[in-house]
Amino acid sequence: MIRLAALQLDALRLRLEQYSRVQINDFLLPAAANTLAQAAAQANFCLSLNSGDKPIDLALHELATLTDAQQQQLTSLIHDGARRGFQYCFETCRLSELADSGAEPAGPLLDFYQAMNSDSVLSALRLLSADQTLAFSDAQITRYRPGHFLTEHDDNVKHKNRRLAFVLNLTPAWRADWGGLLTFHDGNGRISECFVPTFNTLSIFKVPQIHSVSYVTPFAGTNRISITGWIRRYAEGS
Repeated sequence: MIRLAALQLDALRLRLEQYSRVQINDFLLPAAANTLAQAAAQANFCLSLNSGDKPIDLALHELATLTDAQQQQLTSLIHDGARRGFQYCFETCRLSELADSGAEPAGPLLDFYQAMNSDSVLSALRLLSADQTLAFSDAQITRYRPGHFLTEHDDNVKHKNRRLAFVLNLTPAWRADWGGLLTFHDGNGRISECFVPTFNTLSIFKVPQIHSVSYVTPFAGTNRISITGWIRRYAEGS
């Protein structure tokens, strides 16, 4: 499924070394990308958000039972959290948890997760990043609808041992003015670079690195769907 033979690893490695981030166009073979996108769009999502340091997953069928007033109250709480600090609101399906438990059936989603954990892909990522500690990948499917966002953070969570982050974009014909941009910050209140979620493009960046996903506009013509995750090293002593 993964088009490793077509990757220009030397040029990509230089870009990653210089900027700590890189985009790889046409990461999957076209037919595989289309099949994976269709499968990802049909995943069983829940709404993922946080209240301070506490992550919260809410089933979509439960959200549908909220009254308009309750929906508005939840939105106000989310926006207040974003106004004051780190906040996120998007839909997720935790692919690695399903795959590791055996709950994810055979198909393109499981194939992709297994490929990201294969010797060939991990070896290529070690070469790309000059990081020999890379040991395994986790993954989740994310869906950003209008109004969803992820405020600035650096992915450096204690004991998670994250070395690289990745985002495989699976929405055809996304427009930059719809929002949903992977935005990198310089630490001084300025934006260094933005990655548009172009279909079948893999974004890879080193952890820690301050970034965000910009607000998806109310007029966005579709949902922003991707598979995201982290390439991690094993904990010391494991």
